[in-house]
Amino acid sequence: MLMNYRRIEINNSNIDGESNALLNQIAKWHNLTPKIWIPDYEVSISDIEETVQKILNTKNENLFLTIAEDEEGDIQGFIWACKQDEPQDTVMIISLYVAENHRECGIATKLKILLEEWCKHNGIKAIQTTVHYKNIDMLELNKKLGYVPGMINMTKTLG
Repeated sequence: MLMNYRRIEINNSNIDGESNALLNQIAKWHNLTPKIWIPDYEVSISDIEETVQKILNTKNENLFLTIAEDEEGDIQGFIWACKQDEPQDTVMIISLYVAENHRECGIATKLKILLEEWCKHNGIKAIQTTVHYKNIDMLELNKKLGYVPGMINMTKTLG
């Protein structure tokens, strides 16, 4: 399957209908990710709008937003990462998503490699990410690409 990978540059003064639809799709997928491990998880319109604003409020030089498009030009995946203030010279992957019917085709790997290339070009020395412990496929991909597991965040809900 042929994919086209395209970095998205954000220009707040010129967000057209196509760019807005693209950002809304990215925000929707980003916010739906918890549904993988929380079956009844719901996303609100305000969640999506807030995510779009986070993307729009990030300076272009600090933002890595790249999409994977199929032959028809439909987005099938994306990676969203941002340079961090602390620690310096690091990037945090905010979100990575591949449409279910396009998984296991190397799209996530390619998106992460494109991020690595951008980081090297921009003097970034480390990439950080978080992965839910139930997301075994992403844990395995990260290990394969040389990511080293770190801190485990645990929560107890009191009720």
